[in-house]
Amino acid sequence: LLTNKEILQCCAQATQTVDQDGDSRLLIVGTHRDLEHQCSDETRDDKNVQLLELLTPSMENTLVYSDMDGSELIFPLNTKTPEDSDKQIVKNLHKSILSIKRRMKPTDIPLRWLMFNRELQALSSKTKVDILTFEQCREVALRLSMVDDTEAAILFFSDLNVILYYPSILPNVVFTNPQSLLNIITEIIKHIVYGINCTQPSDAVFVRARREG
Repeated sequence: LLTNKEILQCCAQATQTVDQDGDSRLLIVGTHRDLEHQCSDETRDDKNVQLLELLTPSMENTLVYSDMDGSELIFPLNTKTPEDSDKQIVKNLHKSILSIKRRMKPTDIPLRWLMFNRELQALSSKTKVDILTFEQCREVALRLSMVDDTEAAILFFSDLNVILYYPSILPNVVFTNPQSLLNIITEIIKHIVYGINCTQPSDAVFVRARREG
């Protein structure tokens, strides 16, 4: 079995692989500050040091720090019985998320694009598969009178990581659930780095992606 540190390392590597543009941000929230006293092996400071060693410098631009001087990553919360200090941390979290949101450029899109994404998710839910062919997406688009902007809409939502599409390497594959692709990449990393066999259900998704691509 993987340790928590190894799992985090796999997830970090998978996230970097998927998020080529570096637009995503990573916030680490500790939800049981009330149980810290039960951890005798290491302090919160020790955990922060280990996280910084693990995630920097490769993910430096992705990290959101919980302090002003950039030495702490964990936002420590007592979610069971929150105190005033916890409420302040939640406010800080909210402020951090809003600041990230403000840096995003607003974009006007056709209303039919929103309907298009909703229909793609509905189709995936109906077929119980997190991957669609480009032709399936085009059929959905045509029902919404999207004649020439199917790929533009797919690329737009892919830039937001709502769906994932890589036309240069998998032009006929659209991942409607990014988490499924992250799971696949994580399993591959586990197999390559740690020699653990990939036996998760997402193997079937991976095989179909190779076939359709």
